[in-house]
Amino acid sequence: MRASTVDASSQRLAADNAAQRDLQAAAHLLEEALTLLRADSTLRVAHTTKRAPDRLLRLPEVERLTGLRRSAIYEQMQRGVFPRSVKAGRRTATWPESAVQSWIADRLDGRPA
Repeated sequence: MRASTVDASSQRLAADNAAQRDLQAAAHLLEEALTLLRADSTLRVAHTTKRAPDRLLRLPEVERLTGLRRSAIYEQMQRGVFPRSVKAGRRTATWPESAVQSWIADRLDGRPA
């Protein structure tokens, strides 16, 4: 009878040790995941601060991004609220993507037009 009690208690001890190892492994994995997430967010910040080459957007793309029509874009440009266009040709107006994205970010942050 004593041998079965010893076996049962050693099995419980082994199960407890295995559960403890599993918890430690899970905690370690969570810690690594948090470290990676923190590193990823700092990489995103570093990536956004690095100046990427700017694209020039044509009017249909600016309309699609902003939700404004041509007349509203030119009216807001006239008032100095919307970024100025850049001539890409004799009859072609374009806008720097960074300026349009900045204008959009200002609207999302609640800054008035």
